[in-house]
Amino acid sequence: MQKLLRATYLLVTALCLTLVGMQSVEASHFQGGQLTYESLGNNRYRLILRVFRDCSGSDLYTTARFVCRPTGCTTTGPLVQTYTVPLKGGSTIGSPYCATAPGGTSPCDAGLPTNYETGRYDTVVTLNPAAEWRISVEDNARPELANINGNTNIYYEATLNNLANGQTIQNNSPQFDLLNVPVPFVCWKQQTTLNFTATDIDGDELVYSLDRPLVSCNNPNTYNSIGAGTGGVIVLPPENGQPCVAILPTALGSYSPTFPIASFSVTGNCPAKTAVPDFRFNASNGSFTFTPYLYTPGTTTAQQAQNKYVVVGKVSEYRVINGVRTLIGSVRRDILVVVIDCSNAIPGAPVATGNNTNSGVSIVNSVDSTFIEASTCNYTRVLVRFTDPNPADLLTVTFPPLDPGTPLPGQPQLPTYLPQDVGTFRVIGQGTRNPIGIFDIQPDVLFTNQTFRIPVQIRDNGCPIIGQQTRIIVLSVKQRNPAKVVAATAQPFVCAGTPVNLTATPTRPDSVLVNIGTPSASGKLATYTYQWSAANGLATADQNKQNVTVRPTQTTRYYVRINATDFRQFPVATCVDTTSILVRVAPPVTANFTATGRPGFNLDGITSKESVPPRIFSFVNTSKGNNPSPADTASVTSRWTYQRTADANGNPVTETAQVFSNRFTPRDLTLREGGTYVFTLRLSNRAGTTECTPSLKTQEVKVPSLVIPNVFTPNKDGKNDVFVLTTEEVGSKVQIFNRWGRLIKEYANYQNNWDGGEQPAGVYYYLLTDKSGKTTKGWVELAR
Repeated sequence: MQKLLRATYLLVTALCLTLVGMQSVEASHFQGGQLTYESLGNNRYRLILRVFRDCSGSDLYTTARFVCRPTGCTTTGPLVQTYTVPLKGGSTIGSPYCATAPGGTSPCDAGLPTNYETGRYDTVVTLNPAAEWRISVEDNARPELANINGNTNIYYEATLNNLANGQTIQNNSPQFDLLNVPVPFVCWKQQTTLNFTATDIDGDELVYSLDRPLVSCNNPNTYNSIGAGTGGVIVLPPENGQPCVAILPTALGSYSPTFPIASFSVTGNCPAKTAVPDFRFNASNGSFTFTPYLYTPGTTTAQQAQNKYVVVGKVSEYRVINGVRTLIGSVRRDILVVVIDCSNAIPGAPVATGNNTNSGVSIVNSVDSTFIEASTCNYTRVLVRFTDPNPADLLTVTFPPLDPGTPLPGQPQLPTYLPQDVGTFRVIGQGTRNPIGIFDIQPDVLFTNQTFRIPVQIRDNGCPIIGQQTRIIVLSVKQRNPAKVVAATAQPFVCAGTPVNLTATPTRPDSVLVNIGTPSASGKLATYTYQWSAANGLATADQNKQNVTVRPTQTTRYYVRINATDFRQFPVATCVDTTSILVRVAPPVTANFTATGRPGFNLDGITSKESVPPRIFSFVNTSKGNNPSPADTASVTSRWTYQRTADANGNPVTETAQVFSNRFTPRDLTLREGGTYVFTLRLSNRAGTTECTPSLKTQEVKVPSLVIPNVFTPNKDGKNDVFVLTTEEVGSKVQIFNRWGRLIKEYANYQNNWDGGEQPAGVYYYLLTDKSGKTTKGWVELAR
């Protein structure tokens, strides 16, 4: 950070005069504090009060008076307990200044602006089960402030409901993060994020809210009007040589718990911009983001009081007891925020990015928090980059021990911010311009749907006042993406016996632990074992492979168990997927049919009683699928053919097979020539667009030579009822004459269909003209 020595000197001198002068009129200047408790078992609790005061005032009290009452705000009675508790372990001075500030490293030196001092008081008490214990400490001399009526008492309170929903419980209160500065100095017209994030070792649900500061039990301070004495405008720096102001809203009213600081966003153009109230509270983690736009210069107490605000954060604690979500306690933190005119820009908001593409991590960098959502049983690396608007500033990133482990005997259990079975966090490049936080996250399934909030403090080395930012990194653990089985073709549908390649795929990253600066250096890889269940078409030798080839003969679902071996295995493996894939198989079909001729006609042609046309054959399709059910389905294709392989005398002939039907159940077939025939049914199934191997069924039929009788008897007995020509002659032109030569019937396309009509019995003559024009004469006798 480039700063002029003269500017630094002037700033520090002004700050010293104003802040020291402001505090000198008060007695103790208790600025804030918090009251929490720890369970020691058997209804015994350690009560802990931490107070923050202006170190330019008088010393911390040597004792504090705790009051515990199960009777609401009543201060007397046999159940009310009071304890006078000494200051424990001296005090701690704040460190908001750089080492080269006037006064050196002694923050309370007269050469420095005012600072804060913290003290701790704790005692052990017995609190028998009660619907609500109110634990409180009340002190005087809260300083004069901008947003409330100051010079009043300051009241610290916590509640404990250790008889909750009819059940006696033991409970540890939420514990506020110690990295949060007790009295934060924030920069005028710079956006800042603060928080009162807490942790709970019992795993209870924490609900954050903003509350009113209290003077005594259930007695809140009165809020002041907003922007009093400003004239309704905020003077802004000139722009392009033009004066500039921001106009405040006309109906700002008074401060409130949800608008406790004069924070605005400024829009528009000079000379008159618009100030819009803008105080953002994140109820998920107790952080609040604001930009203070009111600042009063000066050295008097009244002037400096206009730069101080109290913000009260409340954390309510809930637990499910007997199936009911029940309030079991609450704690409060009074935070005094001091607005100063900075020459140092505070560190910027960190930016997190994922470092391995296959982990499925989700990251959101919001105005006040960093949200990371990682999956169980997945390696995930997230990089958090820290920067400062002042390019020369060096940054230090501090975070609490993430996994404190087992406490020593007699020591309280510290909160666990990030168990080792969830991940690790470290920072490289401390004290540089661009430190990087490295999250290596690998959550076990035990932590599914759990959320971890990690407070991070970012400090630069600016002078005289160090720029500081607090940030919450919120890590949520979601159910991992399920593994899957991937086939070489999507939604496999194959013919029976067709090989199908299957790959068991854990949807997890390829690797995570890649060294910063050397991306090519791969680190730890996720490792897995595979166990396929025995199934149709799967070879036993392949059951422990990731990639298998199956040859199913029927529709089969293939199951595989995938175990992430580098996650917890004992007492049972936890990162295990069981997944499957269905391979559909077009059912094999077996072609079969029966064929029958006209009554009295045997298919072997040996004992047939008729040798006259028409030769009519009927067919019944008796094909089966593999279940075994009829194969008459939409995907089954049938093709019927006949082929003459020999003439009536048994001499081989070469004729092309003729298709006479494509229906599952074909129409009747009429044959007119003698000889040996082969009937064939070709039946095939389809898997999608692929035709499977067809099934064939054949049957040989012998048809004797056709004898054209010269006598026909149209008596409608189904035998020799019409005048029949040979197959070759059918379709010719036929003229029929009686014995006197008179034409009685003529056919242009004769089809063996003259039954004599009304003609009398006798001999008739015909003249046949074939398709080539050749004429033939003949006779036939009609017998009745």
